[in-house]
Amino acid sequence: MLLLFKGFSMKIRTYLYILLPTLLGFSTGYSQDYRHQLETAAGHHSRYEFDKAIQICNGILAARPDSTLKTEADSIFNMEVYTQLVKSENGRSMLQFASEPTLVAKKVFPLPSFFLSLPGFGDNSWKTPPAGYTKEGAQGIFNAMNFPADAKVMVFSAQDESGAWNIMHSTKLNDTLWSAPQIANENITTAGDEILPHLSPCGKKLYFASNGHTGMGGYDLYVSQWNEETGDWDTAQNLGFPFSSTANDYFYYDTPDNSFTVFISDRENKEGEVTAYVTLHEVFPLKKGISQNEAARVSTLPEGAGKSTPSTPQNGSRTKDEHPQYTQAAQEIKGLQERLGQTIAALDSRRARYAATTDSLKRVAMEPDMLLLEKEILSLNGKISQGMEKLQEMELELLAQGITVEHDYFEPQETATIVQETQPAEFSFIQSTLGEAPQLTFEVIEPAMDLSFKISDVAVIADLSELPKGLVYHIQLMTTNKKASLKSLKGFSPVFERKVSSGKYTYSVGVFHTYAEALKNLNTVRRKGFPTAMITAYNDGKSVGTKNARIIEKQDNSIYRVTIGGYDVLPAEALAAIRENTSRDIAKANINGVMKYVIGPFANKSQADALANALLARQVSGVEIEKLENK
Repeated sequence: MLLLFKGFSMKIRTYLYILLPTLLGFSTGYSQDYRHQLETAAGHHSRYEFDKAIQICNGILAARPDSTLKTEADSIFNMEVYTQLVKSENGRSMLQFASEPTLVAKKVFPLPSFFLSLPGFGDNSWKTPPAGYTKEGAQGIFNAMNFPADAKVMVFSAQDESGAWNIMHSTKLNDTLWSAPQIANENITTAGDEILPHLSPCGKKLYFASNGHTGMGGYDLYVSQWNEETGDWDTAQNLGFPFSSTANDYFYYDTPDNSFTVFISDRENKEGEVTAYVTLHEVFPLKKGISQNEAARVSTLPEGAGKSTPSTPQNGSRTKDEHPQYTQAAQEIKGLQERLGQTIAALDSRRARYAATTDSLKRVAMEPDMLLLEKEILSLNGKISQGMEKLQEMELELLAQGITVEHDYFEPQETATIVQETQPAEFSFIQSTLGEAPQLTFEVIEPAMDLSFKISDVAVIADLSELPKGLVYHIQLMTTNKKASLKSLKGFSPVFERKVSSGKYTYSVGVFHTYAEALKNLNTVRRKGFPTAMITAYNDGKSVGTKNARIIEKQDNSIYRVTIGGYDVLPAEALAAIRENTSRDIAKANINGVMKYVIGPFANKSQADALANALLARQVSGVEIEKLENK
């Protein structure tokens, strides 16, 4: 009997050993079969078989119960499936707007130091970021920034408290002082990593790699345009296939002579290595659909990529002859680009002569010509931006109609042929070393007061100087004969204390920019112990009735401009500050009997303030901000 029991126990243990892995799989909220399916989907994705990956991911999500009813492991796994699904859907979409650049060369480099082999960045321009912004033990690509000797703006990546790498930026204020590094705005910063940022030569494009924005790979390549209206960076745009791939893509740039485009990826490499792909630069890379079967081949830029003759239209697709307006618009933009390049070259030549001239009279004589070139560059940039928007709209319309835009729609004109003949015949890599962190002095900024309305354990009384200019609403709590205690303020913040002409004190909470916003919080204040609370308003620090405030709120349509007085010809320092901060027009006008230079208009005061501060930082005198009505 004992032997029988032992034999039975052995069988039970054997069955348990067999069932245990399966039971553990269910205990974590998903089976190993689901995990295997997700790995299969990832494999399809890496080979650009997006439809297959999408089908598998949708199947997993449809078969599994609601993740909110299960464990944390369920939620994590479902998020992995959803992330894979989104990346595959993005990949499928991106293949519909793909380009086929012409390969010139490619070469393998170690991942941590590839940037030291790329030409076009100037001698010793790659450095370690400033002290306090590097991470010990981090891979070289994280602890590197491009910082030319004549840089006026610095961009680099630094790690935050959560461990994510974010793009930081700083502006040179004068010969010895830089602005305190600030994190890039929400158009660029994500919960993931943004690395290897660098600016285009004109300073108006910010290129970087990110694994936090929605793309198709690990790291994808992005560009953000500087927006003159907002005075900040616009929404980051994926550079598209094949620059972004299903692998990790780390870096993209155009050589200074606009002959070549270089991008860095590990799509063909073993771990720790990357390939530098060099292609002929296209001002406007033309987009067309690429099949998923062809994508893997195109992604590695095989010999002859981008050089094939146009395919014969199939399935009713139309030819170039059916949309000549698109061709004409693109040719016009190309012409503007060529004029811009020639103007920039002419300005650079004059600047070099200006810098080499010590005779003050000769320098003054050279400045009007430089100013005209500056204005021409601003005008051309504006025309190109407008043309690009129009061209993109036309391209989307054509694609929606089933019209494929082929490369031969933009056959080179005579001017383009001349440019092509002057391009270097070969591309040469270089070898440089990583420079030490620059020794810089950053301005010290006091932490700004948090003016958001909130209730906490202890009330916070704010300084009236913290109030923004313009129209603001408060919720007045009470009026007292003597100063109120913090306890009596019920944990509200920010609270503003004012002593009125009668000698009494008024206490108001909040900084609301619209009446509706103040009204939304009024009952919260009343229920907290201030039943007689009411909405008050101030305009530029002066009390106004709420009725008048609401009229001001609806009718305020002011615009601003910056004026510079006291100069017959703007100095080079002023021109440089204007060029770096805005593309607004520069005009000369008689204002109340005084000749002044006028820059604007600006849609809000913050944009005008930014330019005025930049001018003052360069010791430009006679700078004023003027408020104008009736925009």
